[in-house]
Amino acid sequence: SAPDPSHWLDLIERERVTVWNSAPALMEVFAEYVAGRSTSLPRLLRVVLMSGDWIPVKLPEQIRALAANEHLEVHSLGGATEASIWSITFPIKTVDPAWKSIPYGLPMVNQQFHVLDAFLQPTPIGVVGELYIGGIGLALGYHNRQQLTAEKFIPDPFSTRPGARLYRTGDLGRRMPDGNIEFLGRID
Repeated sequence: SAPDPSHWLDLIERERVTVWNSAPALMEVFAEYVAGRSTSLPRLLRVVLMSGDWIPVKLPEQIRALAANEHLEVHSLGGATEASIWSITFPIKTVDPAWKSIPYGLPMVNQQFHVLDAFLQPTPIGVVGELYIGGIGLALGYHNRQQLTAEKFIPDPFSTRPGARLYRTGDLGRRMPDGNIEFLGRID
């Protein structure tokens, strides 16, 4: 069925929702609906979390312009199902007009995000590499798929913890000068 932003607005107000969590496209539909009604986002809404796809560069400012709560936080989240779904976050405060995309961010607590070359060495700042996730949120592997598990979950060359592994995401990215990672898409 088609998205129903009028229903979402009703639910948020009726149930006193404080956290929005969706793909960016759904928030974009909701923001356009709210703007079209010449109203604002409900005052109780204090956090907007978006993940699962690219966030349009103009969307965070559109959300803030509609916010009745001047302290509304907007966050980008990312990661993989194989690693607790979210492993990286970026609090979107201001958007640099030079950005082509919203940064992927920095690893969440107790998780690691590496940008590595074909030899599993960290790439220099600004150089594209494959993204690898490590840390306590990592899955044990794929159920009854030992070959795929061995291919995707590799020994962690940076850890001193016995049995530590990294998950090979198949995503490309690069580390920016401020330490944040920029997501650049899939290898395939």
